[in-house]
Formats: sequence, C-alpha cells, structure tokens
Amino acid sequence: MSAARSFHCNAEKTKSSHLQAIEYYTPFDQLDDEPCAMRCLLCTKIYTLPTNEKTFLSHLFEEHRLIIGDVQRIPSLKCYLKYWGVKFSEASLNTFCSTLSMDCTPDGKPSKNECYFLLSDCLPEDKALRMELQRAKLEWVLAQQTKERADMNFKRGCMFCRLIFSGSRATYLKHLSQQHNIRLGKPENLVFVDQLLDRIENNIENLICVYCRKVFKDRTVLKEHMRKKLHKRINRNDESYDRFYMSNYLKQAAGDSTGTNNLSTISSDNSDNEENTWSDWNDEISDVNCLFCDYLDKHFASVIQHMKHVHAFDFEDLTRTLNFYQRVKIVNYVRRQIHTGHCIFCDATSADNILKHMREAQHFKLPEKRIWDQPEYYFPVIENDSFLCSIEVNSDEECDEQTVKRHP
Repeated sequence: MSAARSFHCNAEKTKSSHLQAIEYYTPFDQLDDEPCAMRCLLCTKIYTLPTNEKTFLSHLFEEHRLIIGDVQRIPSLKCYLKYWGVKFSEASLNTFCSTLSMDCTPDGKPSKNECYFLLSDCLPEDKALRMELQRAKLEWVLAQQTKERADMNFKRGCMFCRLIFSGSRATYLKHLSQQHNIRLGKPENLVFVDQLLDRIENNIENLICVYCRKVFKDRTVLKEHMRKKLHKRINRNDESYDRFYMSNYLKQAAGDSTGTNNLSTISSDNSDNEENTWSDWNDEISDVNCLFCDYLDKHFASVIQHMKHVHAFDFEDLTRTLNFYQRVKIVNYVRRQIHTGHCIFCDATSADNILKHMREAQHFKLPEKRIWDQPEYYFPVIENDSFLCSIEVNSDEECDEQTVKRHP
C-alpha cells in the first residue's frame, strides 16, 4: 500500500518562547530504568514503563495519532513523558508538534489526508529537552559508577563456586574472569554491577545460557554448553545489556549512536520471545581441524594422533598437567602463530613454509609459559573451532583464598 506523505514544520515551532520553556536546571527525578506506572500524555490510561513501552507507543499512535521519533535514543522516556505531559495539558498538540499527512488510518485502511502528529528532535524545544536529558543521565550514571567503585561494603557469594567475597566489586569480577572465565568486560567500563550480576545469576539458576539464551535440562548440560561454545560472556548484540556499560552512555552523549524512526516499532506485530529448550548433546559436531595443517577428521582422537605422528606434537602429553583454560590458550596461541606464519617455539617467520622450518629445527614444541599464557589467547582464532569444543577438563579449578571464605 502506498501512502502519500507531506511533512509540515510550521514556522511558529521555532519561536524562542518554546526554548525558554525548558527548565534546564530542574533536576530530573526518574532517570533510572526501574518499572514505573505512567499516565498517557493525552488520556487517563496507565502503562508500566519501560515494561509495556511498545504497547504504550502503539496506543499513542492508534488512539491519538501521535508518533514519538527515535524513542530508543531518549535517555529517560519517563522524564521525557512527564515534561510533555505538562505541556500537552496547557495547549493542544498543534501548538508543539509537527504534522504528518498520510493516506491511511492507524489500522492501515486507505483514507486521504489523514493527519498525524510527530514529536521529534526536529523541534527546537524537543531537541533541547533530549540534550538536557542526556547530560543529566550521564552525570547520574557517572555518580553511580563512582559510588560503586568506592564502596568497600560489597558482599556476595560466587554464583559458580562456594566462595564468599567481601570488599570491592572489582575483586569479585576478577574472580569470575580468572577462575570461571566469565568475560563481562573491563571493570572500569561497568556500572550497575549488582543488577548485572543479579541478571546473570538468575539466568544460571534458570538454566539459561548467558550468551545465546538457550534453555537446558540441567546445570551440568548448561555448564558444558557454555564451556564448549565459549559462551561465558555477554553477547554484544544483546541491547538489553547496554545499560551496564559506561561506553554506551558516553557515545550517546557525544552523539555517536544511531537510531531508526519509531514507526517500524509501532507497525510491527507484537510477538512473544519464546525460548526453545535445547539439549546440547544433539548439536551437530563439525570436523576437527589439525592445529598445523589442513587435515580434518570428525573424531578428535584421530586428529590428536595425526599431530603426534605427522608433526611430532603430542598435545595430550604436553598439556597433561594443565587445566582447561590453559589448554584453550595453547590452542589459540598455536592457531594464531600458524595463521600469521610464525614458529610456535622461536617466533621466527617464513614466507615460504613455516612448517618446514619447525620440522627442520624440531620446533613442534611449546615455548615458555609466559609466552602463551596470556589473556588474549582466551579468544578463539577460528570461529566455532571444533578443536576447542573437544577439549576436556583436565583438573579442577583452583581459587585464590586470600580474600574469600567458603560457605559453611
């Protein structure tokens, strides 16, 4: 269906009186993201925001023909709505909003010259409000982060082992990273840490993978899935985690973030985000690739034997005393060296054939531990590396007990 649209920005929208109406230095009292009951801007209906945000925006469009542009870029929708709620109680929508002429009704039926109202930052007053909200939100989040980093009264039990931590949040985060390989990002980039940890722990207790959100039948299968798939980290594409990272607030304040018009949100059908229950043991296993050449085999043991006999590299013997995470580092270290044409032992380069150099120099062996035992080698060189998925736990993880206590 085609709709002829015309956009009218009245000259009166730019009057300085609208800019002067902004109370720039009035503190905003609902900058947090906690659910709150909010009254509709134009009627008496009540909605819980941000929980029922889509339903609320659909109501504005269908009942009042009001569109709020780029909602996802508004730092605090609750404060934004409170401001415009007062304004709309004093004058009609025509006084503040731009008008849109469309050839359809809100339910999609053809109809000529249907009038809609657009509230967006093309209006000076709205733009000034959004900028002030960005400033206030950034200051509030920075204050919260400073408070968390200075707080030494933090106390929490580890969600994976029987240890209790007290003191700083950084110590707890370091434990998750070093002992359980849970990658949440740099502590200095985190904010609302307690809420982030609550969310992750809730997922674990409900047998939900932190990264892909698949549901598993028991804790053992979940742990194996997260270990094998390297899912002990936050999915950067999951926007629901954005609020826990300072960099997102800084980018928004600097105007670096991009957004799309809210029309697509309004017109889209509501759908439940159902989570499928998966059994990790039903995953199709890909062929395992040798660490040094193109040899492939669906059986991990065959690849291990191939490396032992063809390359004189006994992976099991060389890693017998190492734990799972150290084995992962070795695999990623070797992959990186071979991929970049460097000897895994002496770091020499060969434009022709690095494997020939390693064979002639008998360098199919590991260098000093300090070379490969680096945090950067936690991350796979090859996406969905089946070799990594096949590594078994070799020894129990050890915990630094200097700053922790065990549950009774």
